[in-house]
Amino acid sequence: MTASRGSEFLTFVVLLLLAAVVASLNVSVAMAQTQPLAPTSDTDILVNGPLRYSSISIPSGVTVRLGLSTAIPAPFRPAVIYCDGDAVIDGSLSVFGGMRWGAAPSMHPAGTVYLGQGLGGLQCAGVMHLWPGPGLHAGTYGTVLPFSLEGGSPSGWTSMYSDTSCSVPLALANPGEGGGTIVLLAGGRIEVRGTVTAEGMTWFSGGSGGSILLRGHQGVTLYPGSHVTAAGGLGFIPATNGAPGYVRIDAFGAPPILQGTITPTPTVVELPYLRAQSPPRIGATWRLDLFAPENAPVFVAAALAPAANTPTPFGPLGLNLATAATLAVTAALPSHDPVATVPWSIPNAPPLVGTNLWIQGLAVPGNLPARLTNTLAATVQ
Repeated sequence: MTASRGSEFLTFVVLLLLAAVVASLNVSVAMAQTQPLAPTSDTDILVNGPLRYSSISIPSGVTVRLGLSTAIPAPFRPAVIYCDGDAVIDGSLSVFGGMRWGAAPSMHPAGTVYLGQGLGGLQCAGVMHLWPGPGLHAGTYGTVLPFSLEGGSPSGWTSMYSDTSCSVPLALANPGEGGGTIVLLAGGRIEVRGTVTAEGMTWFSGGSGGSILLRGHQGVTLYPGSHVTAAGGLGFIPATNGAPGYVRIDAFGAPPILQGTITPTPTVVELPYLRAQSPPRIGATWRLDLFAPENAPVFVAAALAPAANTPTPFGPLGLNLATAATLAVTAALPSHDPVATVPWSIPNAPPLVGTNLWIQGLAVPGNLPARLTNTLAATVQ
């Protein structure tokens, strides 16, 4: 790739101009006729698959619980919610571990799994000889980029015996449930003044926190006093506290506005977003992941020199186009977390070692303005 590849540079410039035309058309996308979610009192929603609403408005003092009628191992059903317009949460949206645990009818958080269940405990004649292990999650299984749908895990069961020698079985004590999974994907804005919770259950040992993904294509704002939490549940002693889960917050074209409390520390993504999980190496295929709205055409280019974040109608341009070449034209396939992977075969040429590269993409959704990604800097190894 050299500056002489003027045709490829010209191609990228043409794509920029094409994006400007597409962005100016204000293209509207027909949405299926859906109903709003606008409860006026506490509401339980049984999850049997993805949910879709035209808009969401949960008023202050109202809790919407998303769950299953049976505890795990039930069919795995995370709460994936598609909202065509704005989602405003002044009350609570919940897949809290133990949301209706032991109640009639019982309800268990959508998206919980057994992947990180804690070790079993032992109690004999009322004396706890071994506390059950806490539920595990973040750092044990699942990922935040891309966002996996597995929620939290329960703590361990406790084997209970009536005698001091632990030989006469009495009961098997329930574990503390893990928090579930909430994925809220809004075509408009997400505004939270209340609570979004996937906390694990507090019990002998805590269930682990679940998973929360909030994505607003027109922005995300967490106002002062709001709470978004996928914390683990508390146990009887600190060593039995449940592990945290994952929280990710996305907005298109601008950073989310986060003024509330978020636990654990979230992964914050400004879409479209470009990343590489490893550096480029000669003789190997370098893979670039580009997170963008589903089915949006995405153009990826590389350059031998950076630009000083030159302002454009599509965001800061980080490439020196005089040294640029297009790498790929692709699209993110439909998913709760659309991502396109661009493979780039680096020649097995030792003189390339030490070459500095700058990579940037341009996403052109049909119903959103065209937007440049962040710029990646990498050195060939």
